[in-house]
Amino acid sequence: MTSDAPQPRLPITALIAASLFFNGTGYAATLPYTGIVAIEGLGFSNADYALVLSAGSVAGVLASVSLGYMSDRIGDRRMLVLFAALMGAIGYGLVYALRSPLAFVAANCVIIPFGGALFSQCFGYARAYQDARNPGRAEFTITILRTVFSASWVLMPPVAGWVAATYQVFDVYGLAAVAYLGSGLAFVILLFDPAARVGKAETRTASTAGGSIAKAVLVGIGGIVLINVALRLNGTAAPLAIVTDFGGTLADVGTCAALAAFLEIPFTLAWGVATRRWKKHVLITCSALVYTLYLFLLTQAQTVTDVLWLQIFNGVAVAGLMSIPISYMQEAIRGQVGLSTSLLDVVFVLSGLLSAALFGLLATSTGYVALFWISGVLSLIGALVLMLAHRVFEPRLAAAG
Repeated sequence: MTSDAPQPRLPITALIAASLFFNGTGYAATLPYTGIVAIEGLGFSNADYALVLSAGSVAGVLASVSLGYMSDRIGDRRMLVLFAALMGAIGYGLVYALRSPLAFVAANCVIIPFGGALFSQCFGYARAYQDARNPGRAEFTITILRTVFSASWVLMPPVAGWVAATYQVFDVYGLAAVAYLGSGLAFVILLFDPAARVGKAETRTASTAGGSIAKAVLVGIGGIVLINVALRLNGTAAPLAIVTDFGGTLADVGTCAALAAFLEIPFTLAWGVATRRWKKHVLITCSALVYTLYLFLLTQAQTVTDVLWLQIFNGVAVAGLMSIPISYMQEAIRGQVGLSTSLLDVVFVLSGLLSAALFGLLATSTGYVALFWISGVLSLIGALVLMLAHRVFEPRLAAAG
């Protein structure tokens, strides 16, 4: 910690971890069931549901970039985290309370896009805080925080699955609303510690180098978008396939999600250690290739038991694909960690937009296995684009320098 920085009175990193844990439980409670709520609970057609996802993705891009831009200029980043948490609580609470198509559309297209920025705002705050006070530990701290986020997926999916199966699937949105309130509460506590304040002054102290995105990274982000399209498309199709194609139940959906998240925890730490030895784009490429293998094997599954066994590959791959790109993108624009971190949300929402379009065009009510093939091809292409971006553009830049 720098000598002139105030000493924290609260466990700052632990409170950030608590906020991310609650943020993760909000995702884990709803993400496996969003399609089920829309299609089976509210009567949306596949095309209508895809349209809602697309509109929500566009709103998400605007929300994320706006908050990311503001976070590098605001005097206290904690306020933006609190705003995102509150919007998430309101959005999910609206669906839980009203349980109507109009509430679902309003929440997903207007309110939840701002709540969705909570993930990147938390990590942006964490990276800015660590860069200003513990720069040598910044990347590993991000890895630990991502592991905590994964841990929430171990605990919540079985709970959400039990709630959805025992009561109503809409009730998982109530769980998410409470989780977002818990995430915001952690930052309310942080407001009482002056040492937890991170704003534009601290960011300038940590890094005075502004700039643009290197061409290799820009093209590489395009590859990451394709990989995330595969992640999102599979994330939409898999819960429906478990129920429709593999003869499973809503509880099985939660079990699969929890098992994958449990496996992510040790593998996230392993990928974090690997970043000290290998370049990030190489590790992301390897993760994407493992995910491609998982998706192709998933097309051959016959039962829920087969799907459960394949979560080993899923856990290895997703651990890398959901942790390493955080640091990869936070380094994209030097001196603007907030805007750089918002690229995470841009990637998420762009991939959501594209995956929604593919789902609307290709999904059928008779089965969803074909979408696994498409996801696998996209993951493979994304891995190749990412690797070639650094193989082609980095040597040219080095030669030009």
